Amino acid sequence: MLAGSFEIDAGFNLKRHAEKGFGLYESEREFGEVVWRFTPDAAAHARRFVFHPTQSVEEGVDGSLTVRFMASGYLEMTWHLYQWGDAVEVLAPKRLREMVHEYRRVFPALP
Repeated sequence: MLAGSFEIDAGFNLKRHAEKGFGLYESEREFGEVVWRFTPDAAAHARRFVFHPTQSVEEGVDGSLTVRFMASGYLEMTWHLYQWGDAVEVLAPKRLREMVHEYRRVFPALP
């Protein structure tokens, strides 16, 4: 038991706070729009995933799938995106695109 206590901020919402991050990590500095485009070959598989609770999806005329959400946590996103090999392109943010594409490997399977 602690000697001190605190009052929870009445405006704090745990769900909204958790949605700021991708996975476990949250960073004010990285928070912003995230946009990934999955190739037509991977779109059906990607459609089954909930990458983030706030995501929206858009079907491309070429059969691709674009996923958008607001979050932070570039390193965790990079680890996840590596599983998709070259079947996903990071459209935004630029820093995440640089982190993922510089070291991309091609895998014979999707996650």
